[in-house]
Amino acid sequence: MTDDGGDQTGAVNRSRPIFPRGGQVRYRRDGKPSAPPAGWNGGREDRGAPAAGAPGAHRGKPWTGATSVREERRGSAPFNTEGHSLPADPREAALRILHAVDTRSAFSDRLLDGAHARAGADPRDRALLHELVKGALRWRGRIDSALDARIHVGLANTQPWIRNILRIGAYQILFLDRVPIHAAVDESVKLAHKYSHPGAAGLVNSVLRRLAEERDKIQWPEGEDAVSLAAWGSHPLWIVERWLARFGPADTRALLAADNRTVPTGLRANTLRNSREELVEQLAREGVEARPASLSPDLVWVEGHHSPGALHSFKAGLCTAQDESEALVARVVAPRPHERVLDLCAAPGGKSTHLAELMGDEGEVWALERDAHRVETLKNTVARLGVHAVHVVHGDGRDYPFPMPFDRILVDAPCSGMGVLARRADARWRKGPEVLAEMPPVQLELLNAAARHLAPGGRLVYSVCSFEPEETDHVVARFLAEQPGWTLESVAGSVPDAVVTPEGTMRVLPHLHGCDGAFAARFRKP
Repeated sequence: MTDDGGDQTGAVNRSRPIFPRGGQVRYRRDGKPSAPPAGWNGGREDRGAPAAGAPGAHRGKPWTGATSVREERRGSAPFNTEGHSLPADPREAALRILHAVDTRSAFSDRLLDGAHARAGADPRDRALLHELVKGALRWRGRIDSALDARIHVGLANTQPWIRNILRIGAYQILFLDRVPIHAAVDESVKLAHKYSHPGAAGLVNSVLRRLAEERDKIQWPEGEDAVSLAAWGSHPLWIVERWLARFGPADTRALLAADNRTVPTGLRANTLRNSREELVEQLAREGVEARPASLSPDLVWVEGHHSPGALHSFKAGLCTAQDESEALVARVVAPRPHERVLDLCAAPGGKSTHLAELMGDEGEVWALERDAHRVETLKNTVARLGVHAVHVVHGDGRDYPFPMPFDRILVDAPCSGMGVLARRADARWRKGPEVLAEMPPVQLELLNAAARHLAPGGRLVYSVCSFEPEETDHVVARFLAEQPGWTLESVAGSVPDAVVTPEGTMRVLPHLHGCDGAFAARFRKP
């Protein structure tokens, strides 16, 4: 379900790839096929402390770097995908990240998390790096339009290093009033000399100076047609066309604006160790300003570019990173003490641990995850929060042979991630409309698998970080058609009325509720 204008170390990206159809083919979280990891055990329970050196929890998609491409320029330095070896200069670091996103489909959130976690970084440099990366990705549509009109060969025909240098420079000129224009131009030219040749540096200099001279004359489209809204709101046309047909011009414009906002970091209080109010006080002692969220009684919003992983509160297990819409899902499940609960797609553990917290850590929460690397992340989350009710299991949710039934099951399914385009600024540019045809069969398959494990009279909750009909209402209707006797149970009373639909499902919309978009439905088995 689940950046990122705010940094969200420890939270989950639910835009997962389609499950493989073949028995021997497995997929990494970037959607590329890979061999089964060493030590694959076919799905056995694994409890206790995480292995030494296990990776920390993270909201964004991990990028392994295995999809290598040839560097555009001979002699380019190796790029550490974790962000720890990024240059200290924020503009050069931003360039490295944007180049990786552009050429390798890297995930900017993961790289930013690594950069933010470095000790000794100047907070001002950290803030500038975050702003340049998120801003250049968020407003890439407008930036590319302005640049393309001023490059005789077209922006698409420039080298990736130069293209992203131009984007960084243009973002500063067009959107950052505090950065002097001469600094934006000069620093961009220096980067062009370092990453290309003098001719390219000359192009960067002339294009950015012309853009600076003409910026006050640029007029962005104000029309209510899809093309104008796509240009104004910096979104792909196919997304705007969908929303315009469903929401109309005014709400579509508001939704585009919501996707382009700066997103704060959400921290969910671990109520086994402290209350939300106590967490706010603890964060204040750390010099971090936090305010209670409006929809979730467990969450606070943190202002500024703070990496949760660097906070004492996070390390001590007093909280974990989560968006407000995500923090509502476990409340839809509404587990009770001493029940047996299954989280079918559990890593990195935000919802599994929340379920255990809501149960007072009394009962069983079985957290199933098919990816071996994410199992380690899941164990890390459980150990850090000090939750004892969670049993971590490595296996495939479609066919794992649990011998016992469950009182409640959560299917937090892989999805398009169309609800989290504000938090994952790069996601809008890598998705195509085909994702909305690819994901529903996977979602329905997981729901039907979960249904087999549910005890009679039990509750099954389906959630996605999307509000698109194909992944929400249509999946619900198909599931009910395939499961005679099952009923859709209203979530009213479990979550605020503001997010409850007339049908009784939960629907969170970014432009109406000020957080990530999400959907959840609760079924009852006969």
